Amino acid sequence: MKLNINKEKIDKLSPEDALPLFIRIRNFILGKQKPDGFTRICFLITLFAWLLLSVWNAISYFVVLSADMIYENKGFSVKEIIRIHGRKMGFNGQEFLDALTQFYFYNLFIWGIIFIGLVFMYRKLKSYPLFIFGGFIIHFAYMFFVLGLQYFIEDVSFFDKICYIVFIGLVVVHSWLMNKEKSENDKLSTESSSIIE
Repeated sequence: MKLNINKEKIDKLSPEDALPLFIRIRNFILGKQKPDGFTRICFLITLFAWLLLSVWNAISYFVVLSADMIYENKGFSVKEIIRIHGRKMGFNGQEFLDALTQFYFYNLFIWGIIFIGLVFMYRKLKSYPLFIFGGFIIHFAYMFFVLGLQYFIEDVSFFDKICYIVFIGLVVVHSWLMNKEKSENDKLSTESSSIIE
């Protein structure tokens, strides 16, 4: 009898029943209060750039990890292609493959830190630039230190470079305007409190 009641409940479920759960998750991550329109636009554009860059990193890492399986099924070696490319850039082939694999792996966490910064941006927390710029500083420092400037020039696509510029540029503009707005609000509140006194 109990089994039939549970089955009945499952049969009556519709896609709309999942909406409250998604709304609760969204509210938990982004908060219940909506920020101003400019913040929402900046957030959406930077979130889109973040998605493109982080998903591309994750796909690249997955391809390198599954290189043996690709070789068995398709007959071409992803690892050998990476080694040859590494030699062209002045690396030992295997050394470049190992460095690139580590770079992709550590970047999964770096993009996570940057995402936390984006959430804080949406919530208009003053500390959000620390997470975003901190993440990018680690990302680029690691890239230049392990893979070199030549990797950035030759292997990072023009589209990715535009994504970086748009992302960082919007964060600079938004954080500057947010700090300016907060300092003006603080000024107004101190002036109004002094008038009341």
